[in-house]
Amino acid sequence: MDKKNFDRLEFITSLVTAILLFVLTFLQFKKQRTFAWLILLAAIMMAANAYTKYKKYKD
Repeated sequence: MDKKNFDRLEFITSLVTAILLFVLTFLQFKKQRTFAWLILLAAIMMAANAYTKYKKYKD
């Protein structure tokens, strides 16, 4: 397999994980849980990771 395909796969999995974390964060905020801020922080970090994977894939 081509390295470009692996980079694309890494980007897609990071993006899906970030989206799922944002959904989980929304649900936790809706239930007014106190640890939702930690999940939000993890979601932001995962979105940043997905962005770096995108930049690597795009180049």
